[in-house]
Amino acid sequence: MMRAARRLGLAAWMALTAISGAPAAHAQQVAPPIIIIVDVQQILHDSLVAKSIQKQMDQHTERYTKEVSKQENELRQTQDELESQRSVLTRDAFNAKMRDFQRRYDALDHSVQMARQALQQAYNNAMTKVENTALKIISNIAAQRKANLVITKAAALLEEPGLDITQEVIRPLDATLPHVTPAVPPAENLDAAPDGPAQQQGRA
Repeated sequence: MMRAARRLGLAAWMALTAISGAPAAHAQQVAPPIIIIVDVQQILHDSLVAKSIQKQMDQHTERYTKEVSKQENELRQTQDELESQRSVLTRDAFNAKMRDFQRRYDALDHSVQMARQALQQAYNNAMTKVENTALKIISNIAAQRKANLVITKAAALLEEPGLDITQEVIRPLDATLPHVTPAVPPAENLDAAPDGPAQQQGRA
């Protein structure tokens, strides 16, 4: 899920390198293209740091899921207890308990939505660090090869051997940035019974 939601910032930057950095000139003055090709998705999937981030996010997601399931079970038990007390409580007492239950239910819903956003933001921030480091490596390789055109693998229908520098990017990326820790809040921060009123109405 996180991978699918990943922004295409690196690919967009590489597309821009094809048209930026050179002064305006007549067609006959434009230097012949010196091309290098990069597989962006492979970098964001196969590099050690990308694998590390994804593994950590999977672990955080699993912990959040367990915590949510725990609190949902507690709320179901509370609901069952309330239903069993319906016949012995006054209408006002029962309605008061139901309002408190609904508040806790809505509060958990809000917490779950905030947790999902926090997880996605933590993933995006971590992968931005990967992108920025990869961009520096690509720029260095482009300068070394005197390349004036960098394109993504997805944009290349055919290519000559030696143009793809993906592995040349992954190797130094693995060496310089093998690990990034996503800033994810603890799953225990989920709270089904905050002091204030609920922020959301009903489950998503």
